[in-house]
Amino acid sequence: MRKPPTGSKGGRPEIIYRLNEEQATLLMTYLKNTEQVRAFKKELVRQFFAMRKELTRRVIARESRKPPRRTMTDAIRDCIPDSPHKSMMYKNYTDLVYRTAFGKTAAQLRKERGAPKGANLTEYLTAEENTAAAKLEGQISVLIECGMDYQSIKAVIQHRLKASA
Repeated sequence: MRKPPTGSKGGRPEIIYRLNEEQATLLMTYLKNTEQVRAFKKELVRQFFAMRKELTRRVIARESRKPPRRTMTDAIRDCIPDSPHKSMMYKNYTDLVYRTAFGKTAAQLRKERGAPKGANLTEYLTAEENTAAAKLEGQISVLIECGMDYQSIKAVIQHRLKASA
């Protein structure tokens, strides 16, 4: 049940049903085919197909993101000199990717999307978002392997972003 918006002049609470595809299909078979019901059925079918397509695209994007992510973490491990703060570099570079692509850190994105702390954020990104992050991770890997430090990499990545905008 959803109450009327604050500031509105009354109204009854609205009932919202969350149905899966099977439940929605069964419900559609019970409805009489008025013009409004036909429009509803058409839109519902369209939305289920669109969601199935997006979920498939997300799975493919998550899988294709693994190699660039692994390359970036391997570059951090192999190319950055050992220091007591080396473990923070993984977080710093990850946050650089997310801040550059989405304007938020990994923690901010997790909170915004209702993901638990420590959850794999790729599960909460769209296909396009995962593709954008993978592209940045690949670029960062190359720059790390070229021997650039974090601040220089950050400047290059952010400059490229501004140039492409």
